[in-house]
Amino acid sequence: MADRTNQHLVIYDKSGTKKFEGKVGETTVAITGLEAGTAVAEGDYQIAWSDGTILSKKVGVPGFTVKVPVTGITLTKSELSMTVGDQTYIGAIVSPPNATNRGIICQSTDEAVATFDYTGLAVAKGIGKTTIKATTVDGGYSAECVVTVTEK
Repeated sequence: MADRTNQHLVIYDKSGTKKFEGKVGETTVAITGLEAGTAVAEGDYQIAWSDGTILSKKVGVPGFTVKVPVTGITLTKSELSMTVGDQTYIGAIVSPPNATNRGIICQSTDEAVATFDYTGLAVAKGIGKTTIKATTVDGGYSAECVVTVTEK
């Protein structure tokens, strides 16, 4: 393996124009300035090592799509009253709609009172008050709904 401590990575576009340069001794370089959601085809960029004078053979950068990050989440209800045994759905709306990873984690502070799953199903289990929460996998944004469960 070559000693890369005095070299840096250089990225070229498909016309051969130098676009980005990494720092000497680092093994990464970023392609910046692309809009979220942009699809880059294999071969749109090439990468090579340089010591400032000599350039290694250029190799193609695999295709990729620029991630669209999550910016927030809301629930369709902020408060909910249920009776034991009731079931209802609460919608979780992840923003923006085209976010790359729209996954959420659902939980209840007291599952003996009510449960909440990834489909949005809230189930009243026992008398009391709990908070159900949906948290985005990307970014850790969260939204809550206070659930009060009473007897039938």
